[in-house]
Amino acid sequence: MFDAKARYVRSLFSRVPLEYDILLGLLSFAQDRRWRGYVVGRARPSEGGRVLDVATGTGLLAADFARTLSGYGYVVGVDLTLSMLKTARWRLNSKGLGHRVDWVLARAENLPFRDESFGGASISLALRNVSDAQKTFGEMTRTTGLGGTVISLDFARPPNRLFQIFYYDYLLGLFPLFGRMVSEDWGRTLSYLGRSILRARTGKQIAGLLSREGLADASSVPLTAGIVCAVYGKKR
Repeated sequence: MFDAKARYVRSLFSRVPLEYDILLGLLSFAQDRRWRGYVVGRARPSEGGRVLDVATGTGLLAADFARTLSGYGYVVGVDLTLSMLKTARWRLNSKGLGHRVDWVLARAENLPFRDESFGGASISLALRNVSDAQKTFGEMTRTTGLGGTVISLDFARPPNRLFQIFYYDYLLGLFPLFGRMVSEDWGRTLSYLGRSILRARTGKQIAGLLSREGLADASSVPLTAGIVCAVYGKKR
């Protein structure tokens, strides 16, 4: 079942799968590759392990995980938007990584996997889009084996007040204006992204969600002047 938010998010992103990477580059000031590298390094998947990437989108993080694996290692990318998964599959096949990734259409709050099926689980730049963040982390924790890392990377509100003024003006003004110049779908998507970032949880709040699922040593690390936070914990 899809609630109102899930239906809205699915409708929104189903219209811009091919352009999503461009949107992400604009939002991140071209820092998203470095952020994904941090997530992969922190998760430290074993070469032959299994990794779950929740809300995988166009598969950017799934691809980075896949490059670190060998032997029987593989990634499972989950998303609720079919067009995103199709784009992700095309991308990884074109990079010769398709054999290391499976794609599953599902909601983050109801993952169709057995307990402790994966060596680790990630959600990247999408926690704002799920309907129930606590339930999402509960499912990620349930499907992660002992010793595995559950990690979230998401946009945050930068702590520096001067930078906030510039960043918020960018998110609410220039960013959606640029989108509307391209197309109505772009404008609608960029407007949603900007507003959702202003309502984003702090790293401390996300760490609290992880702790409530019993994950140990939940920690928050700000990146790029605090416009994103990586938050992770260990299952023990």
